[in-house]
Amino acid sequence: MSTPSWFEHLAVPILIFDPMKGLLYANQAAREAWPSLRTGTQWDEFRASVTSGWMVHLHPWLDSESFLVECHPDLTAPLAERLQALREAYEELELIVSEAFDEVFVTDGNGVTLRVNRAAERLYGLRQEELVGRSVYDLERDGLFYPSVIGLALKLRREVTVLQKTSDGKQLWATANPVFDAQGNIRLVISTAKEVSDAFRPHTPGFSTASEGSGSGEAIRGLVAHSQAMQRVLEMARRVARADLTCLLLGETGVGKSTLAEWIHRMSPRHSGPFVEVNCAALPESLLESELFGYESGAFTGASRSGKPGKVELAHGGTLFLDEIAEIPLHLQGKLLDFVERRAMTRVGGTTRRHVDARIIAATNRDVKRMVREGTFRADLYYRLHGVSIEIPPLRERKEDIPVLIDQFLEDMFRTHPTMVKRIHPQVVERLQAYRWPGNVRELEHLVKRLVLLTDGDGILPSDLREEWLEEDSLGDVQTEGIRPLDKLAQVEREIYAEAARRCRSSYEVAEALGVSQATAVRKLKKYGLSIWRTP
Repeated sequence: MSTPSWFEHLAVPILIFDPMKGLLYANQAAREAWPSLRTGTQWDEFRASVTSGWMVHLHPWLDSESFLVECHPDLTAPLAERLQALREAYEELELIVSEAFDEVFVTDGNGVTLRVNRAAERLYGLRQEELVGRSVYDLERDGLFYPSVIGLALKLRREVTVLQKTSDGKQLWATANPVFDAQGNIRLVISTAKEVSDAFRPHTPGFSTASEGSGSGEAIRGLVAHSQAMQRVLEMARRVARADLTCLLLGETGVGKSTLAEWIHRMSPRHSGPFVEVNCAALPESLLESELFGYESGAFTGASRSGKPGKVELAHGGTLFLDEIAEIPLHLQGKLLDFVERRAMTRVGGTTRRHVDARIIAATNRDVKRMVREGTFRADLYYRLHGVSIEIPPLRERKEDIPVLIDQFLEDMFRTHPTMVKRIHPQVVERLQAYRWPGNVRELEHLVKRLVLLTDGDGILPSDLREEWLEEDSLGDVQTEGIRPLDKLAQVEREIYAEAARRCRSSYEVAEALGVSQATAVRKLKKYGLSIWRTP
């Protein structure tokens, strides 16, 4: 029969009996105490052989008719009382852990599951005996959860907190803490987790408890907050998510503004509604108005006879995310302002006002205040969008997050390319942490994927980092003296696009490499007077 392996290491005799079959199991302590004990020995026979020097306790065993026998030496009264108090405290602790609403998941130093509580059964849909004894790496590979927070804690040898996804789409906020012995070896890893909707649900009536996400079932990647800077960002984002306020996300290209916008949506009371993203720089000016606000039948040549709802209407009941909001032309900003103020809009070619209940999150990497001063962005629209602003720090200012982001991207590559399992050398991680990342998280993701695809063997070594991929002084030639911050950022952006133009063969490849739309890539190349150097 299957019994926990740690029974063998207990100093007290443990036996399991079946009313019909007799003795099913005896641990090493029991075999040493009663050498003549044999499988099949009946309970009555064993009980008669136990002398008065033993205290015997019977417990139900699992859900069967079998029972577990726990034997202790019959101690003197004070020690017996102390033992009973300890047992009661242990049972109380067992009850607390077992009945805790949050998951408790404990493994040894190799990631083998030692125990889980009932919350883990509920979250993963498996019984305790189906989890105990299994490696978290196997459970992750089987898709029970992803990523393994315990696996990351074992690798990094420190506390790790991640957003985990279960096989049935639940989002868990999981934290794992390694426990070290006197020699500095990891003895145990203790993980706790709770569903995201429980972790951040406001204690106010009327909060929606519908299922997480917008229905796509996709996990949100790239949200790592080991650095204090990102922890502050996520804490503010959590608070913002609870209130139905307009929010403006600020930060350089590639820091993860769209990722954070989706995260805010999923943490909000609107999480069961749609999350509609519009990249305002990706659409030509001639199409932007109809894409945003839709159009009526006959609004223009080629319009559908039945008309078409725009992105604004499609966001009803959910969140409308306006990425690169600063790229909206001035003549459309007035119509957008009207919608932001009144939550009502009119389709192109129509006269009917349509009410839309949608939360607005906007994002930009530009200095909107300066645009307001220069007259290229309406001040009234800016102040309407600027209800709450969150600035996401660049990756070079939160380098503690880089190792975990690397692990996430390696896991992503493993899922899409199962034969490309790669380990990364610690010196590679150190060098990546020393790099300044002008392209931020998106650049790191592209580099990790490139390393996995283009390196040989099962390891990524320092020699695999080609100089043209990763230049040590990526921003070293930018002089700060006498240059305003915006000028410096523009110079950095120009250098990024110049390097992309040198390496790529088309504007499509430039857009793909930098993680922007092709329209944005074309506009930026034109802005900086750059052309593609390589020929197909």
